[in-house]
Amino acid sequence: MDASQIIDQLGALDIGAVRQDEPLRRHTSFKIGGPAKFFVEPESQSAVVRALNWVRDHHIPYFIIGQGTNILVSDQGLDAVVISTARGLKSIEVEAPYLSAGSGVLLTKLAHTAARAGLTGLEFAISIPGTLGGALVMNAGAHGSSMVAVVERVTVWDPFHGVREIPASEAEFEYRKSRFQKTPWIALDARLKLSPEDPVKIRETMSHHMAYRLQSQPVGEANAGSIFKNPLPEFAGRLIESIGAKGWRENDAEVSSLHANFIINRGGAKAIDVLRLMRRIRCVVYQATGVILRPEVRWIGPGEGGTNTTWDNLWYAEGEGLREPCE
Repeated sequence: MDASQIIDQLGALDIGAVRQDEPLRRHTSFKIGGPAKFFVEPESQSAVVRALNWVRDHHIPYFIIGQGTNILVSDQGLDAVVISTARGLKSIEVEAPYLSAGSGVLLTKLAHTAARAGLTGLEFAISIPGTLGGALVMNAGAHGSSMVAVVERVTVWDPFHGVREIPASEAEFEYRKSRFQKTPWIALDARLKLSPEDPVKIRETMSHHMAYRLQSQPVGEANAGSIFKNPLPEFAGRLIESIGAKGWRENDAEVSSLHANFIINRGGAKAIDVLRLMRRIRCVVYQATGVILRPEVRWIGPGEGGTNTTWDNLWYAEGEGLREPCE
């Protein structure tokens, strides 16, 4: 199927405008990423599902994007249909002690909604950029809590069984992991179970979390959040700072002087610059401490040299465990 046929058929689905060669740097918090071959922003959950059903039925590569946080998109872009949830998955419903929301809702908005309703449990989310969908994929967390503590069930699009609900246990949440990372499910919405609390107390906790974030993280600068997972019980930021990496640069990619586990885009950084900087950090941390840092940010798109790959394969030999950290 050629490009014009794909555009015509997607257009016939009544899911909104279809754009070609859309720069993904416009849709990622890193402000990095080559063009998406096709880009659509469905206006409703049913439109998102129609788009997903169509790409499945026609065997077209696809990728779902929310606010584009926690991802590093290849400079080569994506030869795929990129489906944005920014417009179509924005519903929020409160029925105390439950809060149900679409995957395109910002976590900060969810936290404020819960606070207004006098429901506690989402205070940690006030300091996490990104959407509910991304938070489910990564089991996002902060301040000693994470999504696994509040998720009761998730509505997913399953390419084999369509739209269905799963209990939180089937999502297999772990530290910065979930089943969504290893299955083709797409999270459409989630039901969260919270607890009643004084709204004033909730807002005090949220204010404390936000103040901490503003003091300790490069808020307002283009970044993708934490670059490496914490190698518990250690902290990635502390290990990176210990090797003197704050301020290291690869062209316009720079290790934040505020928090060493953040890489910021000074304006013209490319994905390859970030990747090189990550490899340098990983190598020196290993040489100094023996700790192997693993990426928290997700690599999206073809690998170096144009080969299809996954983020893990940039760090691990296929089927052969860890590569040498300084390879």
